[in-house]
Amino acid sequence: MSYNEEIIGKNIREVRKQKGYSQEKLATLCGFSNTTLSAYEYSKKIPNLITIAKIAHSLNVSIERLFYGDDSKAFIEAESDLGRKIVNCIFFLWELGIIDYYENYRYGTPGEYYDEAEIVGIFLHIKRFSKSIKRLLYSLNDYKEKYQTYDSPEQYLEIILSSVAKEINDAIL
Repeated sequence: MSYNEEIIGKNIREVRKQKGYSQEKLATLCGFSNTTLSAYEYSKKIPNLITIAKIAHSLNVSIERLFYGDDSKAFIEAESDLGRKIVNCIFFLWELGIIDYYENYRYGTPGEYYDEAEIVGIFLHIKRFSKSIKRLLYSLNDYKEKYQTYDSPEQYLEIILSSVAKEINDAIL
């Protein structure tokens, strides 16, 4: 049993008590027995991901809160924190070596005198999967302009996202 498997029960119990829920109340909200919840809380049984998601939803916390003990690694949080989501996404892309940046980026071509070029700030450099990411951004901008014309905008968006995700996954493997 790994650290996270051992501590997940402790985290469930801790959050449940912080929320003022009894074992019985949380078990009822999750749709399983009090005995099952007790087995999870005392690490006699390890909940699967779907069960952890049910517990997290019932407690209104992120899965990461139950898994790691805090939300610092969360991509999706129970409470909306857009700043943290953005930071986590950027960190994840940077950590995988997909993005980098240059400060004081200037418009102009190499060889020109940069003293005359306009400083425009930070240039985000996509180091990996640039064709896929470019296609994604192009498709998203197109979707943003035309989403009202689609019969099922959410379904069309999912097709775009899935297609690019598959392309990236294929490149990784």
